[in-house]
Amino acid sequence: MSRIPRLFGAFTFLVLFTGSSFVAALPQVRPPLPPGVKGKDLEKLRRQANNNNDKRRQEYERKKKEENDRYHVAQIGFKFEVVQKKNFGSLKKTAPGKYKAQLSEYNKARDEAEKKGEKFRGAKPPKTVFKVLTKKGFKNQKDAKSYADKLQKKVDAKRKK
Repeated sequence: MSRIPRLFGAFTFLVLFTGSSFVAALPQVRPPLPPGVKGKDLEKLRRQANNNNDKRRQEYERKKKEENDRYHVAQIGFKFEVVQKKNFGSLKKTAPGKYKAQLSEYNKARDEAEKKGEKFRGAKPPKTVFKVLTKKGFKNQKDAKSYADKLQKKVDAKRKK
């Protein structure tokens, strides 16, 4: 291999390597200002940009608060409860105790049926201890309660069969 291609390759590498470090130091390109904007007008434009950021942040916080205030239907064993999203944590902590109570009730009924010599037809509570059944939730508690009652009727009807 001749010297010229090697030198040309080394020179190209050197230019690219040093050029890449200078590119970061170049000033950022800003969009041009409207004609006649100087001094106080420029400050006013900058403040407006900050106000827009504040408005976006306030809008985000308002939506998050609204989302936390929405009502959801949660299933614990065979029971359906209406809960706000901000109260999921406390309900999730109490769910295993409620589920164990339903399970012990089921076991008692099954044992009583076996002692009497009857065939037990009750359904065992599902293995999922805590499950949220609504994605977006409801704005008011009345709608969520009616939906939970509707689901409870369906489950009770299937359990009686």
